[in-house]
Amino acid sequence: MSEAVIPYLSQIPLLSHSLFLQKLEAQLAKDLYPVDWGELTAEPTPVGIVNRLYAVVLQLIQEHNSSLGQVLYRIDIPEGKIRSMMSSTPAAERVSVLAGEILDREAKKVWLRMHFSQHV
Repeated sequence: MSEAVIPYLSQIPLLSHSLFLQKLEAQLAKDLYPVDWGELTAEPTPVGIVNRLYAVVLQLIQEHNSSLGQVLYRIDIPEGKIRSMMSSTPAAERVSVLAGEILDREAKKVWLRMHFSQHV
């Protein structure tokens, strides 16, 4: 993946991008349990986060499929939205689409917390 777009990053002042990415990575690591995200990086990059998320979502689907519903509930992605999205998406693209939905929701959580806590 040559370029990664992180939702809400453009709405954060440039000086806070690194903090936003650190918080986003930590949120993903917490919410994607039972899959181990691994070590949090000191300076996460958008490409690194997206690539790692794709790998974790693939592992979640392949090895922890029975936990997928719980993970999506914890992230706050409606089950109906996922069902409809998965039924209309070709099988080869499902991991990417699901990872995109997870990234969007998790970035929104982090952005809202930062925005309303005045740390930005």
